Amino acid sequence: MQYTMPSRVLTNLLLPDIDENIDERIVALSPPVSADPLDPGMEAIFTLLLSSGGIRLSIPLFATGISVRTRKRLSEYTRMLEASVPVLMCLASGMPVTARAFMNKQEVSPDPGFIVDLSLGDGGYLRLGIPTEFFGAFMRLPCGTSEPDSIEEGIVTFFLRHRACFPHTGVLIDCLPPRDLEGMFHSLLVRGLLSAYQASLLIRAFPESAGRIRSALPASLVKDGAGLIETRRLRISQRDMAGGVYSVDEALFRLLHEASPPGVLRAFRGLRTIISELRLSRSLPEGDFWSFCESSAPTGALYEAIGLCGEYTSRIAFSGAPDSFATALRSCVSGRAADELLSAGNHGVGMNELLEAKTRFAAALRRSHVRRGIRGRTDIGYLLSCLNAPVDFDTLLVEAGWFRIATSLKGVRGEPRRRLLEGVARPARYLIEDMLDGTINPDILHDEARIRSAGVELSECILELYERGAIRLSAQCRLFYPSSKRRSSLYRP
Repeated sequence: MQYTMPSRVLTNLLLPDIDENIDERIVALSPPVSADPLDPGMEAIFTLLLSSGGIRLSIPLFATGISVRTRKRLSEYTRMLEASVPVLMCLASGMPVTARAFMNKQEVSPDPGFIVDLSLGDGGYLRLGIPTEFFGAFMRLPCGTSEPDSIEEGIVTFFLRHRACFPHTGVLIDCLPPRDLEGMFHSLLVRGLLSAYQASLLIRAFPESAGRIRSALPASLVKDGAGLIETRRLRISQRDMAGGVYSVDEALFRLLHEASPPGVLRAFRGLRTIISELRLSRSLPEGDFWSFCESSAPTGALYEAIGLCGEYTSRIAFSGAPDSFATALRSCVSGRAADELLSAGNHGVGMNELLEAKTRFAAALRRSHVRRGIRGRTDIGYLLSCLNAPVDFDTLLVEAGWFRIATSLKGVRGEPRRRLLEGVARPARYLIEDMLDGTINPDILHDEARIRSAGVELSECILELYERGAIRLSAQCRLFYPSSKRRSSLYRP
């Protein structure tokens, strides 16, 4: 998994859903290697020309040993690529990108850069050529980066960002053709994620694209938005527009993370899965895995984590365990059970399988610590006080959403409320502050039950993020130290 992860990212970014579209199983991916893709023995299938501002890059695809049927399907596949790749590149890079496919063309960059080979289940393979400039232009890798190891690490780091592929409405407005833009707005409308007021804010925020936005929205919605602003005599500020645009960005984020995103956004599914796997693989605790396990034995968390993970996963995770861990394990399970759990040794366990098992076991340990320390400490104010790093506040914002945070903060006072508001970056902070002040959504009244429910939901979100290793809680948080006695209408939300 880890060995081919950068290749999987590149393939899902530049050749999304290729296996489904050519009806061929991709059985293996090579890592990105520095080489000239123009092998005399390979046949040119097409070249994908990516354009963004003054950037023009050619991405050639070659093949060898493929059937006539597969070659025909690849030709038909280019029509889907021209629609899907711009969306994925816009989401990944935050830049408007266009893509055009040229059949049987051997156009490549002066610097051939890197290749990724895709082995097909029925024999033969495809070769994707990627110029070095691609990584600097769209992934912000330093100019001159040309070593395969540096490229791989750069790709992983880029997509590990907690806001990787967070949508920017303005970029998508510039990027999508009229029909797809209309479909995107329609998907938001039917889900109650776009109001007339938000539509008016978009038109004002992007005056150079106002015509495209109006054409993609129902005329009645545009009219209602303008009428609302006039009737209420609203004076729209830059702050209002920034908050309105962010609210639509966040709504699009929810749309992208549906089980099956609608329309052209469906192509994001493969990249979304890879980003989740990347984060899972990097969620192991900082420092030594074994010391984390050993320190959990006295509290009973180690024993509980074994139960949560199951014997099979635990046995793989314990492969190659040091003697100190074996001693700790025997302090909480019987000698016979410990021998069984340690029986995998270093033999017969692959690196990918071991990494995944350790990652899942670490998550189970965190879950166990939460379960044991959570009694009586579920109030949202206390959990918010356990957050420190700006990245953790922003991760919570992305996962929970500004509306849920604002609703729950109506039941929080004092220092935890102040710290969260300071920790959330603008323009999301504008939305939360204005909702707390009653400036926006004044018609939405939250009773105590609804506020309490939002607080519980936000608490569960914080604990889930901690269990996944997505956020860190302060060392003073009592979740980490269970005592021995505990052992055994303007906006759419």
